[in-house]
Amino acid sequence: MPTISLASLGCSKNLVDSEVMLGQLTRAGYEIVDDHQDADVIIINTCAFIGPAKEESIETILDLARFKEDGRCTSLVVTGCMAQRYSNALVSDMPEIDAVIGVHQYPQIVPLLDRLQDRQDTLREIRRQPLPTDYSYPRILTTPPHSVYMKIAEGCDRRCTFCIIPAIRGKQRSRTVASLVAEARDLAAQGAVELNLISQDTTWYGKDLPEPATLPDLLRALDEVDGIRWIRPLYNHPVRFNNELIQTIADLEHVCNYIDMPLQHISDHMLTAMNREIKQKETRGLLDRIRSHIPEVTLRTTFIVGFPGETDQDFEALYDFVGDTRFDRVGVFIYSQEEHTPAAGYVDQIPEEVKTERYNRLMALQRSISLERNQHFIGRSIPVLIDEVDDENGNAVGRTEADAPEVDNEVLLTGDGLTSGAFVQATITDAVEYDLVGRVIDATTDGREQPGDKRRRSHPAVFIREPFKQVVIESIP
Repeated sequence: MPTISLASLGCSKNLVDSEVMLGQLTRAGYEIVDDHQDADVIIINTCAFIGPAKEESIETILDLARFKEDGRCTSLVVTGCMAQRYSNALVSDMPEIDAVIGVHQYPQIVPLLDRLQDRQDTLREIRRQPLPTDYSYPRILTTPPHSVYMKIAEGCDRRCTFCIIPAIRGKQRSRTVASLVAEARDLAAQGAVELNLISQDTTWYGKDLPEPATLPDLLRALDEVDGIRWIRPLYNHPVRFNNELIQTIADLEHVCNYIDMPLQHISDHMLTAMNREIKQKETRGLLDRIRSHIPEVTLRTTFIVGFPGETDQDFEALYDFVGDTRFDRVGVFIYSQEEHTPAAGYVDQIPEEVKTERYNRLMALQRSISLERNQHFIGRSIPVLIDEVDDENGNAVGRTEADAPEVDNEVLLTGDGLTSGAFVQATITDAVEYDLVGRVIDATTDGREQPGDKRRRSHPAVFIREPFKQVVIESIP
């Protein structure tokens, strides 16, 4: 059988798609290799969300195409959002590509690759009708097995004017609670202690199911899965983030006191233009309720600067809001004018130099806030989950409950007997803008809750990407 290598670009949702493809290919007898030089077939799972993501996808395709000359590669396969969105252009403009496969074809990846044998023209398979999301496909984890992503829904019903994802991925299709609990049990059996729940709109989970469910329903069910210590729902739209969800996060033992909620802006003018379905007053009230009901909550958000029509007054309102609210984590995107989105046709597009200046100002403000908040940890003893250990010097990298995979702070640790996937107790000795430095004082803790109310616990844990590991998870619907 041909050997396969895969490059996964973009978000964690794309990564899960890559893991599903790898699982099916492995079950069919394909050998997966880490080095593209050794692959007969190279698959590139692309992103096309914003301009920089598209540029990275094109650069990666061109870079890996060289292995058709310098390696043993006979087939270069492009999948993912760029394949779905720009299939015609990829086929016509990039002869290096042998197959273009859309986001709804992952279950057919094996027969599609089989069809590449002895094929002279480019294979183009783009399905417009989304497939059901409850599946029993095998999955190979490419993250450390102790902290994994679990996709709870696909697609999106929101119509934010800057976003192309609904046009690529389709309407929201939630997985059932039963299928997700079954997968969580499989993951826990393979060593997972943290589940990072992902979708395009996590707060909206379950409303499309034949027997409707809610995100609180799902969290309560997952909280009962043996072995899972931390549950982290990511990508929570503020609309429908109601009091029941707030109380559920506050009450459940294994749900992290961490909320990832992309707000995008605070000016009513901008929120209306973005079609965010919420205004400044409701946003501020929601944040106040969260902080009053979930002590020591970590708040992460993202904002867009340079959206068409953003005035100096709009930006200053956003700047002041960030300064007043003191978010724990903030990501900032420069607006990308994406064709076939409503905002692409808006008048008053903002010059690039103005976008960049606003981005730099807002990020500088958040860096100072992040440093200030990190310094509060100095001298504290907190639980940390070890993600990666440097065997040569014994140092390790971990994360706390205040940090989500890949996008938030790391804890740089020294100590003895450190093991990836283990919980330890560490004293924080120093802090910089986006990281903590600590010394392990107890490497024997298993990370379980001590007796007492969840509200009084301090921050625990998360993950970092390790080299490829073949761990097959059979998801049961």
